[in-house]
Amino acid sequence: MFKKITAVSASILCAALLMVNTASAEDGKRYEDSVKWKNVVKITYKIGKRDDALKIIKDYYQVASKKAKTPMPEMVMEMHTGDYDLLVIWHMQNGIEDMTWETNPDSVAWRKALNDVAGSEEKAQEILDEYVSYIAHAENEIALVR
Repeated sequence: MFKKITAVSASILCAALLMVNTASAEDGKRYEDSVKWKNVVKITYKIGKRDDALKIIKDYYQVASKKAKTPMPEMVMEMHTGDYDLLVIWHMQNGIEDMTWETNPDSVAWRKALNDVAGSEEKAQEILDEYVSYIAHAENEIALVR
């Protein structure tokens, strides 16, 4: 019972502190230019498909990215515990504005390069479909680094 009361009290205190902090910014406040926005992709592969998925990334996705001269992930972490198999962190070059593209020019360039690497648009689509078939669950989140 004491733990429950402590947890509830801590939650109320955190909420109150957030409201006080928010209320003190009467005119609003933008993030400083020094913040960096990140796209964090968390992937869980189907059982037994992790190595196959990582091979496609290495043999096709990374090669296409180099060929197209598109940004590579800032960090790739192969997880050995927890809920995810792979965490991929991408730097958002133009900050949150990167989310305003309906079709990002880097994505277009990368897909053209993947078509070349695979040998045809059809083969590239087969590779993409195969990779997607290995995914059990994926999440995409936006984060900032101060």
